[in-house]
Amino acid sequence: MDADKNKFESQKVKINISGTILVVLAIIGWVPGPIIIKYLANFLDFWTQNLLRYTIAMVIFLPILIFSIKTRKVNSSIWSKALLPAIPNISAQCLCAAALYYINPAFVSLLSQSQILWTMAISMIVFADERPLLRSKRFLAGSLAAIVGLVGIIVLKQDFTARASVIGIVITLAWAVNWALYSIAAKVAFKTIDSAAGFAVVSLYTVPPLAILAFIFGRPGQCLSMSSSAWIYLLISAVSSIAISHSCYYAAIKRIGTTIPSLVILALPFLILLVSRVLFNEKLSAAQWLFGLLLISGAASAIKAQNCLKK
Repeated sequence: MDADKNKFESQKVKINISGTILVVLAIIGWVPGPIIIKYLANFLDFWTQNLLRYTIAMVIFLPILIFSIKTRKVNSSIWSKALLPAIPNISAQCLCAAALYYINPAFVSLLSQSQILWTMAISMIVFADERPLLRSKRFLAGSLAAIVGLVGIIVLKQDFTARASVIGIVITLAWAVNWALYSIAAKVAFKTIDSAAGFAVVSLYTVPPLAILAFIFGRPGQCLSMSSSAWIYLLISAVSSIAISHSCYYAAIKRIGTTIPSLVILALPFLILLVSRVLFNEKLSAAQWLFGLLLISGAASAIKAQNCLKK
């Protein structure tokens, strides 16, 4: 009896460790994405970037999907279930890339953390069991702190009133809303489906609309004059920030729940800033750092309050 108990506890710890490793891999994989998008803005419009990145990701995921279908790991319901997250994913990807053509990567990443608040707000509208959060003082205090931090970061931006900054900020906040919608839709749709197979179908649904947008508003022919190094960066961006990160993140959620992944992802803006400071000389003022920490800590408090509610 004791041997069985110890074996179960050992397996439980192992699963937790694997989930934590997956979420760390997801965060590391997301770091190159905005950096490379910003760099490739010198060569491609964002419509074309989106098309190329997602086409590469789709090609990577296609064998996984075919294998999952042949081995019957997924059934025909995956095609209808993937439609729900695919819709906000299309708009989220367009907005994400577009924002980086106006403002710097770390600033975009920091603002995008507001998606945590949007995710919770939308969850409370959609799911009745989330509504008691409104009675949680910890959640309300954390949310208020996060909102104050968000406003402070924006207002204290050196060129806050400049046209490019305003456009970039609006696009980033719109992206945060769409990402929240995508996250909720993906969690619901892929609850009982392999995350890699699910995202493979999402990518299949995402590429055709991105292609239409690229040929209408972009200039896909630009990619023909790109250097080999630019193509390598594009490949890295697609593989790490789309294929690997998405799969690892949702696989981690299945193993350890949403709390730890949601908390770990809060470190992403600071990791991106380390790279962006070197490549693009991006800096945040001391006051922005303070408000940024307020945003992150407030969001973390709200996440913890949500976790306590579920217990």
